[in-house]
Amino acid sequence: MRVIDSSALIKYFTRETGWERVRDLMLDGVMTVDLAIKEVANALWRKIIRGEVDYNIVLTIMRTLLEEAIPIIDQRKYVIRALELAVKYRITVYDAIFIVLALEQNMELITSDDAQADVAGKVGVRVILV
Repeated sequence: MRVIDSSALIKYFTRETGWERVRDLMLDGVMTVDLAIKEVANALWRKIIRGEVDYNIVLTIMRTLLEEAIPIIDQRKYVIRALELAVKYRITVYDAIFIVLALEQNMELITSDDAQADVAGKVGVRVILV
């Protein structure tokens, strides 16, 4: 089991370059925080507005994300520690929440975010950059 962040989920669901690797990693089991649902929805909304993806496809993606077997963890438990990490390393609280989940669960973090991966590595999280 690994923690997967929003950037990797977006890569997978929108079939961006490298999505196959994300899929393969997801097959081993992943979890994420509930924040990812909102971040994925917002990224997909942007793609609808830009005409990059059909609205009905986005609805299917969101239903899949909400109904499939990806455990979605409540973020509230991780916000304070994420804020501390965000201030110390000058990253967003959003990115820090995934790092803290990976730390507390002693899991690898799957991400497409270079800055997040860098900080995760600094605090002892093994990162899989996709």
